[in-house]
Amino acid sequence: MTLLIDADWLIHSACAACETDVQWDEWIHTLHLEEGDAKEFITMRVDYWRDLTGDDQLVMCFSDYPTFRHEIHQNYKANRVGKRKPLGLKSIRQWVSNNYETRTHLGLEADDTMGLLSTSGLYRNPVIVSIDKDMRTVPGSLLATDTVETVSLTDANRNWMKQALTGDTSDNYPGLKGVGPVKAEQILGAAISLPEMWDKVVAAYQKAGFTLSDALFNARMSRILRVGDYDFAAGRVQLWDPDADVAMTAHV
Repeated sequence: MTLLIDADWLIHSACAACETDVQWDEWIHTLHLEEGDAKEFITMRVDYWRDLTGDDQLVMCFSDYPTFRHEIHQNYKANRVGKRKPLGLKSIRQWVSNNYETRTHLGLEADDTMGLLSTSGLYRNPVIVSIDKDMRTVPGSLLATDTVETVSLTDANRNWMKQALTGDTSDNYPGLKGVGPVKAEQILGAAISLPEMWDKVVAAYQKAGFTLSDALFNARMSRILRVGDYDFAAGRVQLWDPDADVAMTAHV
């Protein structure tokens, strides 16, 4: 196996967990980070995942900024602006880059880099390591808890289409107002193939007074990239086009 690790999440978790509130007197508190603690946190997590899967090869995947989603939605993640980040992120990221194999690609989030590398055939038996629910929209192996699970192509497509319906408030794109996970499941019903699911998504948007363009916008925002969605040489994303996707002609 090759572990494709969400390094954004890992270093954020490490730095947040290792911050310490120091009270100097009755009125003065300061927040500190001992970088060695954050490094030890990361090393222990990596060793745990290696022991769990029995493999030593791993790739730390980082985000670039801005991403292609910022180009199609200027308010993407705008709700996070101004929120305090944990101490030490920049220096810990540099330490990770100096000590592990890393991958970062122009205009991509770590999620997209993991999705591409997982489906590209570039790595042996890749396993995505992430707690992000979005990674269940990518077919393949996923380590989100303490067990490696397999996400089938059908399940990945269904999770993606559900996300296209619900949107994502944490990432600040709307989806279809009033549609949560339960309603999204009801809308998709017994659909199995991607064409069937996409037809139901479009129909739901149109029934609510929206258009095909609205449905396509949310499908593109929620799609974690897979093989064929990105030109590595040019650093350019090929946005999902239902008319050009060969999967749209598949029966299952």
